[in-house]
Amino acid sequence: MWSSLTSSVSNLTGYGAQPGAPKPGDIPNAGEGVKSAASLCKDGNYYSELTTKDLEWTIAATASTETQTFYCINDQGNFGHVQLIHSNLGIWGAPASVQMTARFRGEGISKFFSVNLTNFTLSADKLSASTNLMSITMSPDGQKFTIQVTNPPDLIVSLTFERTTKGYKIGEGKSFFGDGYVSHKFWPSCKVSGMMIVEGKAQDMSGEGTFVHAVQGMRPNLVASKWSYVDFRSNNTETNKAKLSLIQFTTPEYYGSATVTQGSLVFDGQLVGVAVDNKTESVTTEYDEETGYNPPTEVNYVWEGKAIEGGKPFKAVLNVKPKGLCQKVDLLAEIPWALRKIVSTFVAKPIIYQWYDEASAVITIGDVEHKLAGHVYHEATFVM
Repeated sequence: MWSSLTSSVSNLTGYGAQPGAPKPGDIPNAGEGVKSAASLCKDGNYYSELTTKDLEWTIAATASTETQTFYCINDQGNFGHVQLIHSNLGIWGAPASVQMTARFRGEGISKFFSVNLTNFTLSADKLSASTNLMSITMSPDGQKFTIQVTNPPDLIVSLTFERTTKGYKIGEGKSFFGDGYVSHKFWPSCKVSGMMIVEGKAQDMSGEGTFVHAVQGMRPNLVASKWSYVDFRSNNTETNKAKLSLIQFTTPEYYGSATVTQGSLVFDGQLVGVAVDNKTESVTTEYDEETGYNPPTEVNYVWEGKAIEGGKPFKAVLNVKPKGLCQKVDLLAEIPWALRKIVSTFVAKPIIYQWYDEASAVITIGDVEHKLAGHVYHEATFVM
């Protein structure tokens, strides 16, 4: 196993799986640094509304990882997500890998699923995908996805995600890393209906969701040394409802340790704005002897931007004390799933911390402040 894994790492990355990080000279055009999607926007106009074409699967022939992920917090405060992953090593003769991951947390259950799939097929318009156990189908009007998973007896999923506000990307939607790129496209607020049947028990997932279509069009180990993902939904009330989403990563040293971030604020069902001036502030951390990392014990996630309509400034500060650890995912132990995020050189143990917690948000739009409580699913990935 170890010899074959080392060979795969060497073939994919262009350097052997030996101690020590790659040098700038090993990375195509690393000296150019990162050109984030935000930095390529003109006049600070970061928001671009998604079209249906933006949601086509790309399935590049070169090294790439592409995912469609559906996150849901239901009306009872339970969490679920389903993800379809297509990974291409970019090595002649090496088949692409396809995988489904899913999670449910709530009602005393915390269950994670990771299943290898076969028979990946795209529709003629590249907007729908099917496999032997999972399908994602876009509606003819482009307004909703239907997600089906049949993996009895452990997991059966039948969900509909219907977009309730504008989808977005930042500028043209791509951040460039020399010869490669990373892309994230959002439906930041969706009406969710349907069920997840977990270990024989049906869970009504009616609630609100977020959809993310992501592409790493490059060798996946070169993207980032740290990742954060945040998905917050305020408690179910008639007014003053908010959703916050955030993706943020820090590039490795050979790409200048740059921070690339994008997020959004949805308030009372409307996309207020997108934000590219965001922060992940660890208030306190605690050393984890098992992993050697220092995950937060209290963290503030901060969004700052301007409203799409009218240009009012907005700011959101989400305070979380991570206690609801869902899982610490050892990426090396999850090969080939790990290849969708990184290819390690075995210098460090790459880990994803996944939490689902109660959280409080202070949201200011113009000069009006709102204090809201809710639930948040959040991840911190440590790669190097």
